[in-house]
Amino acid sequence: MELQWPLILFTTFIAWCAGTFSTQAYLALRGKGEKVQFTCWVVSAVLLIIAGVTVFLHLEHWERIFNGFGHLTSGITQELIAIVVLAVVAIIYLVFLRRDNGKVPAWLAIVSVVVSVVLIFVMGHSYMMEARPAWNNVMWVVSLLGAACIMGPATVAAICGIKGEDASDLSMVVLVGAIVNAVASVVAAISINMAEVSEVGYYYDLTHPMKDITGHMDSLNVFAGDSAMMMIVGVLIVGCLAPIVAAIVGKKTNDWKIWGCVAAVCGAIGAICLRGVFYTAGLSVFAIF
Repeated sequence: MELQWPLILFTTFIAWCAGTFSTQAYLALRGKGEKVQFTCWVVSAVLLIIAGVTVFLHLEHWERIFNGFGHLTSGITQELIAIVVLAVVAIIYLVFLRRDNGKVPAWLAIVSVVVSVVLIFVMGHSYMMEARPAWNNVMWVVSLLGAACIMGPATVAAICGIKGEDASDLSMVVLVGAIVNAVASVVAAISINMAEVSEVGYYYDLTHPMKDITGHMDSLNVFAGDSAMMMIVGVLIVGCLAPIVAAIVGKKTNDWKIWGCVAAVCGAIGAICLRGVFYTAGLSVFAIF
């Protein structure tokens, strides 16, 4: 299946937004990070706006997206509801931030974390479908949560470093987030090899007369097939290993201005590449070659 870049970017930026917002809420719950709360909020809002723009680029006639919003069982409707709820909570969060000089009540911080996690699960679940066996696995949902666990804390840690705020409370969070992201990414990739796809034969595409029609299932072998380079370099090395190294170095040096940025950017690259692998493996339940 061809790469759907608007949706790849949409899911990545939503996970990044949710991870950043929930991390700043975590700091608020601990009574820390007053100096960076507003900056983190702005960054989360910008990430949400970017995600909103990218998803509309997926449709040639973007206005038709509203036709699906009347069906509550539609994945896109559920995503919209979750995003709107997050936006409402974020606005309430901002009101308290501006009124109480960077502080929010504990109940709002908890609600912010819960809503962020729910948004990621709702978004990931909308891609699970029996017609795409490699996608029909809950680990792909968990992989998006894993991406949020590294991109969000690393981003907030970087902001703390830039603003001169103590980021020691986030040191272990970034490291654990990097490990969770690595494990979730690898398990999600391995799950592709367990997908049950029936190869039903060959076809000749008259619109592509020179296309190779020899049957193969390379799309389902992420470590040696068509997406091997993206998986090994983009996901494993850049997206999994690099954030862990950055988190360890950042924890030892407490220099999150640099290492927080490295972990966040590498985590984002890894998430994008993993979504690329996701779409490469998006064969129909009946694969016709």
